[in-house]
Amino acid sequence: MTAPLQPSTCEVSGTSFEAQGVSFSVYTSVDEQASAFDGWDARYTQISSGPFSGSLSMVSLGGIRLLVERLDKVIFQQGAIASDRIVIGVPLELEGHARLCGERSERDSLHVFSSLPRFEFYSPDRHMLVNIEISFERMSSSQTSELAQSLRAQRLAPLLPMTSAKAENLRMLLRHALSASVSHAADDDAAGKERIVERAVMYAVSEVLLAPSDAPPRAREASARHWSVVTAVNERLQEPSTCPLSVAELCVELDISRRTLQYAFHQALDLNPVAYLRAVRLNHVRRELQSGQRVTGAATKWGFLHFGSFANDYRRMFGELPSATARRVASKHTFGSV
Repeated sequence: MTAPLQPSTCEVSGTSFEAQGVSFSVYTSVDEQASAFDGWDARYTQISSGPFSGSLSMVSLGGIRLLVERLDKVIFQQGAIASDRIVIGVPLELEGHARLCGERSERDSLHVFSSLPRFEFYSPDRHMLVNIEISFERMSSSQTSELAQSLRAQRLAPLLPMTSAKAENLRMLLRHALSASVSHAADDDAAGKERIVERAVMYAVSEVLLAPSDAPPRAREASARHWSVVTAVNERLQEPSTCPLSVAELCVELDISRRTLQYAFHQALDLNPVAYLRAVRLNHVRRELQSGQRVTGAATKWGFLHFGSFANDYRRMFGELPSATARRVASKHTFGSV
């Protein structure tokens, strides 16, 4: 399936198309795409290998905003939603192993990114979500404003299952809303149509959000245990001074066996911890290079001492040598200073 908004001239990272209440951008950098979500404090880490390509469409409809995100790599997403909004994701495509806050993510589930103070979403390489961003202060009628406030008072789980029929009806409604927004952005009665779409989307989402959860308690408990290991590992990977360089180091620091670590990663991420550790460290190096650091210094900072192996791993992960990243950043700075 293609993105609902698809101008034909977007080819480089950050290129965008805009109309009244509508925008579309494509990205070749996971960090640039993450930063496009204002009010999300998002950070993306690329896990699967190859050059990244993603896109983001944004449509404003009164008190809601629809953000259609496409990703073509396995990404570990982390972030926090601003307190003045609720964010719910509806998958259009979601094929592969996925987890939201430790719970197994499926195509027929609502993804409530604002359910916890911080979210962690391990998304597959075939991924397209419509994120419904509900702003409490911008609703166009008292009816939808009261509904938004009632949702705000609910304690929502990160994932809420839907029947296949209900999920498909919601996807159809969102496709129609996106299509109508593009087609009628300049209509004289655009504001009236926005109010209708806002109300339809709010009630369709609320029907699912306010329904009781059917998730088995034991399955949730097992998922939580495995995810707690992933979380503990992630906490140690964010600073170079504490970043472990091997699985043996991780096991000693966490006081768990290698088998326990491997099983937790297999269940939570369908990935071995060696590959995950390497991917996260490579992402850290890439951010260092994109901030203007030299290749040798950035690689050493994150524990890569065999530069030949490091360069090969980096190229497999991002589709270019680290020296190419550094040269591109340097040329941007040179061009910008002229």
